[in-house]
Amino acid sequence: MVATEKAGVPAVAIAARSFARAWQSCVDGWGQPNTAFVTIPHATTGQQADFIRNMVDEQIDAIIEGLTVVPAGIGRRNGASSTGKNVDLYAIEMDETPNGLNAVNDFLAERDWSDGIPVIPPTPAAVEQMLNATKRQPQEVIMVMEPGFGLATVEKIAINAVMAGCRPEQFPVLLAAIDCLAQPEMNHRDMQVSGHTEALIILVNGPIAKKAGINFGTTAMGPGVVNSANTAIGRAMRLCLINIGYCKAGSGDPNFVGLPTKFGMCIAENDEVSPWQPYHVDRGFQENESAVTLATVTGPTTIIDAASRGHEDTLDNIGSMMFYRNAGAGGWLRGWQSAQVGHTNKRVSYQGPYHPIILSPSRAVIMAEAGMSKRDAQEWLHRNCTVSLQSVLGTRGVPTGPDGTWLHHPELQHLAADPEATIPALESPDQYLLFISGGSTHYSHFFYGTYGIATRPVEEI
Repeated sequence: MVATEKAGVPAVAIAARSFARAWQSCVDGWGQPNTAFVTIPHATTGQQADFIRNMVDEQIDAIIEGLTVVPAGIGRRNGASSTGKNVDLYAIEMDETPNGLNAVNDFLAERDWSDGIPVIPPTPAAVEQMLNATKRQPQEVIMVMEPGFGLATVEKIAINAVMAGCRPEQFPVLLAAIDCLAQPEMNHRDMQVSGHTEALIILVNGPIAKKAGINFGTTAMGPGVVNSANTAIGRAMRLCLINIGYCKAGSGDPNFVGLPTKFGMCIAENDEVSPWQPYHVDRGFQENESAVTLATVTGPTTIIDAASRGHEDTLDNIGSMMFYRNAGAGGWLRGWQSAQVGHTNKRVSYQGPYHPIILSPSRAVIMAEAGMSKRDAQEWLHRNCTVSLQSVLGTRGVPTGPDGTWLHHPELQHLAADPEATIPALESPDQYLLFISGGSTHYSHFFYGTYGIATRPVEEI
């Protein structure tokens, strides 16, 4: 749409009303704030053709106007300004009364610079204290955050960390998580602008977990003082996405219903009682090193395993909770494992998505006592979690070459004629991300992964 307008061809976008703010945010970010669009009451997904046609016909006059009338103020970018500085300083009258803190939060709320929960004022002194927890320079740009193309400098990240309530010893974890987000396979742009209920989960391994005060035991993914580090780090990531990436609720973030997990999720692995090697060792790190893994997920689904009497019962219970018709199972056959690089048309291949299973230590022990390694458990799930090939093919089939051969996994094409054929739900056993955390009980959590995964070391002073 924006490219069409820039080429000098008049165009009008038609969008559901719930997308209006998201549309304006998008064209603002692309430098085309005056691009015309009209709204219709409902999204077109799943609607009948006549229903869609009637909605559009009601807006035909507005569509014609958008194609023929040059808007006033063309060429101006809404709210565009630049001071040439990395950050701006604002002086806000703040005293020790509740009104003082309210003044700061009202100031932020007016500019949509918050997640809606009161924040800690990011004073220069507090930001400086946060910056002292890293060797990185304040002006270092870690990534360009979309959809607003904001420069995620170390200083800006520190500001949001203060606002979220992070302590300096937690700052290296947040920086490592954003190092992960910067990797092309994370496809963070699509995650940011998706209407799907996608959120980031930060998985922490190594000595930094205790140093940062991250809870890896009972209630690790819940509220409470014991989870203050988990909450603050996860929240800081979300504030960065809002304030640096301009992914604001209803505008840059068009998520239809929303999900409380988008406030932030951070959890550490319970290495103390896990019978298996930590996850970051699976990713090539030494056990005494600290690392952060980042995945984009939706969910969770709670797995209740009270009735199992053995390791296969437990695995069967986990597997039975994981996949349903629209969960993307078997999508690898179509070659879905690629991600868009930023706002370009380039794509990077990756093996994913990864589906994190936050596994209770007691469930891991059941498997380990039966002689199963973590790899054994992953391979069991890969072997037994299957989907019908016919359901994957559906009415669209899979991409083929000029000779009719499947472009992806041609070695399986002979199964297409078999109505009983099944394929693994995920392409690789590695995509079952087994992460041992929480209290030792019969409850676990399963998250659907949506894009790639990245793991980066934690840089400590």
